[in-house]
Amino acid sequence: MNQKVLKFGGTSMGSFNALEKVVSIIQKNLEDNIVQVITCSAMSQVTNKLIEIGNLAENGEVEKTQNLFKSIQLLHFDVAMEFGVLPDFEKNTENIWTDLHDLFHGICMIHELSDRSLAYLSSFGEKLSTRLLTCILNKDSEIAIQLDSSFVKTLDDDYLEADIDWKKTKKNVKKEVLPYLAKKIPIVTGFFGTNDKNITALLGRGGSDYSAAILAVCLGIKTVEIWTDVDGFLSADPRILKEAHIIPEIGYTEASELCSFGAKVLHPKTIRPVIDFGGEVWIKNTFSPEKPGTMIVQEMGDTMKSVLSITSKKTVIFTLNLFGVKMGTPRSKVYYSLFKICNKFNVCIDMIASSEASVSFCLEPSWYENKDFISALKEVAPLDIENNKSILCIVSPSNVKGRVGVAASFFQALAVENISAEMYSQNKQEVAQLIVVKKEDCDKAICAIHNQFSK
Repeated sequence: MNQKVLKFGGTSMGSFNALEKVVSIIQKNLEDNIVQVITCSAMSQVTNKLIEIGNLAENGEVEKTQNLFKSIQLLHFDVAMEFGVLPDFEKNTENIWTDLHDLFHGICMIHELSDRSLAYLSSFGEKLSTRLLTCILNKDSEIAIQLDSSFVKTLDDDYLEADIDWKKTKKNVKKEVLPYLAKKIPIVTGFFGTNDKNITALLGRGGSDYSAAILAVCLGIKTVEIWTDVDGFLSADPRILKEAHIIPEIGYTEASELCSFGAKVLHPKTIRPVIDFGGEVWIKNTFSPEKPGTMIVQEMGDTMKSVLSITSKKTVIFTLNLFGVKMGTPRSKVYYSLFKICNKFNVCIDMIASSEASVSFCLEPSWYENKDFISALKEVAPLDIENNKSILCIVSPSNVKGRVGVAASFFQALAVENISAEMYSQNKQEVAQLIVVKKEDCDKAICAIHNQFSK
């Protein structure tokens, strides 16, 4: 029997029209006799509003907190009313609203928003969205059951990005979810679990995708579908290039590189358990379910294509002048100081290149404004900073390794357009090649390289 775990993101849960699409997808699976487990994000922007409530409450801004609470309530009630399930939804969420109100009132009283309180506060969006979807599905007949994911067990006391206790979680999922599969559709909250003290802990960025992966692995289900508002992984940003096309299949390594450099489809860490388990993850568009989407597998099949996709992100180049340090200072000490500073400020270097004379590295543009970080770098060596740059990330299939002339073609395409490459890097697998260009040349560079390999 075909089994799937389906995860619906915030935009898929965010309105009456979106939820109509979600319901039709679930009903189509029922007609096709597919056993399904559903996990959901909060309605679009609700988690952000909950965090804002926490910040307002910590500052004692009671009236603004109440108004934001009412706006969240109204959003859910309006959609429930449009579906004709408002009485059931009110009944099923009465305790949720009371707990949420009491929580932010408590934060207002003590003027403190701890990580533990923030995690608990942030979990309410999924508790509400899953109850709303369950009420909608059960309007005509009882086909679904709502489950809070407190049975997902986390380790230690990290409340915002917790690690999973897989042994306990597998045991709990089999006990709490498996019995329903033959009878009803489990609608499970994404994004959070609980630790050994039954205190709510979040699963971090992309947590609802992670929830789907956890459920799939624990239930032995090989197929996970991530339903979102994009058609899948594309060969380029369609806003830049109208000819961009869907990539039907992509390997995990290639997908991870794209996600790291601008393709905000998912967080690759969150689906890793499914890939390691030998399963497949599909990226599908809730608003165009007829489109095939992209399948992510452990390793994609051999292809003669040299490029799968091109993405980009804004960047700033920082350069340390090694000839400007004190005579006799070994380069190893400069590198040690650099990475020590990056660790202190929690900086992720996107790209790095070095020579005897200098070491250059690319960071998110926000670091251009961080005076403390820049001051620390200037203590290491004379520093040069170049803003208004973009990194192109050109992702190739893994079987491109050793193929001669691929990188040369990139530079040839740029040269035709009179675009200068200011930095270049290639990983050992040759899957990702990074080229830094001026920000104003970025779109033209993407089109040039994409066209070169579409011939």
